Parts: sequence; C-alpha cells; structure tokens
Amino acid sequence: MIDHAVYWSSRGEASMDFRYTPEEQRFRLEVRRFIAGHCPRELTGYHEIHAEHVPLEMEFLKKMAAKGWLGAAFPKEYGGLGEERVPMSEYILIDELHHADFEGVALTITYLVGIIGNTLLQVGSEELKREFLPQMLNADVRFAIAYSEPDAGNDIASICTRAVDDGDDFIITGHKRFITCADTSDYMWTLVRSEPGTVRHQGLSILLMKSDLPGITIQVFEMMNGIQTCEVYLDEVRVPKRYLVGTRGNGWRYLMEALSRERMTMINFKAVSEPFERFVQWVRSAEMDGEALAADPVVRQSLANMHVKIAGGKMLQLVAGARAADKNYIPTLEAAACKMYRAMLSWEKATLALDIMRSQGLLTADSPEAPLDGWWAAEYGWAGHELSGGGGMDLNRKIIAQQGLGLPRWSN
Repeated sequence: MIDHAVYWSSRGEASMDFRYTPEEQRFRLEVRRFIAGHCPRELTGYHEIHAEHVPLEMEFLKKMAAKGWLGAAFPKEYGGLGEERVPMSEYILIDELHHADFEGVALTITYLVGIIGNTLLQVGSEELKREFLPQMLNADVRFAIAYSEPDAGNDIASICTRAVDDGDDFIITGHKRFITCADTSDYMWTLVRSEPGTVRHQGLSILLMKSDLPGITIQVFEMMNGIQTCEVYLDEVRVPKRYLVGTRGNGWRYLMEALSRERMTMINFKAVSEPFERFVQWVRSAEMDGEALAADPVVRQSLANMHVKIAGGKMLQLVAGARAADKNYIPTLEAAACKMYRAMLSWEKATLALDIMRSQGLLTADSPEAPLDGWWAAEYGWAGHELSGGGGMDLNRKIIAQQGLGLPRWSN
C-alpha cells in the first residue's frame, strides 16, 4: 500500500511522492470539516479523556461511527466499509484529530480501533470478533489497555499477574499500574501469565476482561505532568475462557503486534509540530533582557534546526502510515522508528523552549506572568513520559537494529 506514494520523474527515476491522492485529500477535508462542526471544544487540549468528558466524547464518536469512519478499514461482515474504504483512511482520521488538538479523542479511537480492533481482527476467535468488532465500530464500548505493573513497566515480560485455570474460567490475581482510561472503560485488554512455572516471554496470554467484574478495584491518580491514570487491583477476578484472545500462552506474539499498532497509531508528529509552531510565533515578538529573541542568531539557528527535524518526522510518519494501511502487515520496524524519533523530538523541543525562555519557561499555568499560559512547563513533564510510554528508547533501538539493520540479537 505504497503505490500511490511513488511516481516516475522525467528522468525515469523512481521518486517518493508524499502528496495525498485526490480521493484521500477529499476524505481529509471532509473529516476536517466534520471535526470542526461536531467535536465539542471542551475536549480540546487533553492527552486523554477524563471521566467527566466521556458522555461528550461518546456522543461525538457515535456521530463519527454513523458515517462509517471508525470501521473505514474493516471488513463489511464486522460492520466496516470493506473494499469501499478510502486508502489511508484510518491514518487520516487520527491525523486530523491531532491537527484540531483533540489528542484525547484520538487516543480513544487508537485504543478502540487502531490497537485492539486491528489485533482482534487478526488473531481473535470468530466469536470474539462478532461480539466486539461491531460494538467497537459503532462506538458502543470503551477499552483500556492493562499491561504494565509496579515491577514491570518497559520490561513487560516480567509481569506477575496470574491467570489460574478453573474449569470454564480463569481466576485473575494481580496489580496493574499506569492503566490510562481504566476508570472510563467497559473492558480491559489485559496481559496475564496463564501457564504455571513459566518466566519472561513464555506462558503469557491476553484476556478481554469486563471492567466492573467482582474483585476489580480501580483507583485514579494524577501524575506530575497532570495526566490522569489508574491503578487496577485484581483480586481473584473470574473471567470466562471464551474471552481469551487467540491461542493460550501465545500472548507475547500478540502483545508485540498490538504494541506495534499502538506505536504506529499513537505517535503523531502534529503533537510535536503544532506546539512548536505556536512557540515560534511567540519568539517572533518576545524579548529577553530588552533584546528581541528573534534577532538572536543562536535562537534562530536552533529553531531552524528543529523545524527541519520535525519535517523529517512527518515524512517518516507518512511512509509508515502507507505501509500500515495493509491490514496483513505488522509495522514493527516503522512503528519503532516513529516512536523513538517522535519521543526524541518531544524532549528536544521542550528542552529547547525552556532554554530560550530561561526561568520564565518554568512558570506554571497558575502564574499570571507565565509565557504562553505556562504551557511549556507542563509540556516538559509530558515529554519525559514519552521517552518510556509505548516502549522505552532502548527497546525501540533494539527493534531497529535487529529488523532494520540486520544486526545480531543482544540481551543483557
């Protein structure tokens, strides 16, 4: 699914064309107009949707689902558009939500369709697909992703949450941490250790677990960067075996597929470029110690360098999005490259902004003298999270080294 991105130059050489096809551009503009006319402004500026905003968000997602857009890249038998879809439609939908500063809504759709829906389509039983995919594509259900634990963050293979076989059910006991949107979810896509005596990557399984089952306790807490997330305590929670995703004990492979889709659909460079553009606008008129910042050659060169890096990230994302449009292709390498580069740029842009703003950049939103409403102090905290969320930098470097460069596997 990259044919539309290649053209032949007048010299007969193959070149990359990053322009959308006319069909894709029409769809993009239609989505942009729809978001502007229907998405509530109360949902702007959030990295994730808080509980008080869920009714507003679901109302909007219902309208989007009615147009068939949530299922634009899914087969008709599960409620999608099938072959009638616009190429790159899923990518365009998420991209436009980021463009309009509805990052939290984009995250909800990423969980619903990009990660869980796509993985379920590939490896789920026919029973699970027919039960869940139509609900997902109609925006009738909400999901959270329950992987990480207090002692298993980036090293997800060391999880301890266990699933004990008990007839027709599994009994789940464990503790999950940093489970964003767990408090507003109907189900949790949960990684468990189902095979006794196994360690690391072996013996893992994924279960679809209803969020209000007896034995589940969800506690919301706020991180230093202001983002809300959750602790999830699982005390002998009984889950029917029919909610097992794919083959028992094969969860690591499914996890890798889901994480690739997560990195691919969550990592959007507009979340880097648009705050940076607003910062550049501020620099044009700002002064430090009576001198115009825009006249400082070091500031000008630094901003120009960052602009070039961000433009490269956008190109990388387009190539990755085109390849990922094929449902049978798992964009592991592309997702790792996009995730790592985006995280690096988020950190670099936040650090650069604070360097240029000096001590004023540390003022938070509650300070009347804070430039840009104190946005960059909060952004600096969020940028640190990006270095680890969705897989840490070292993990993604390993993927690039092994799958992209053909280097031998290394472990410590």
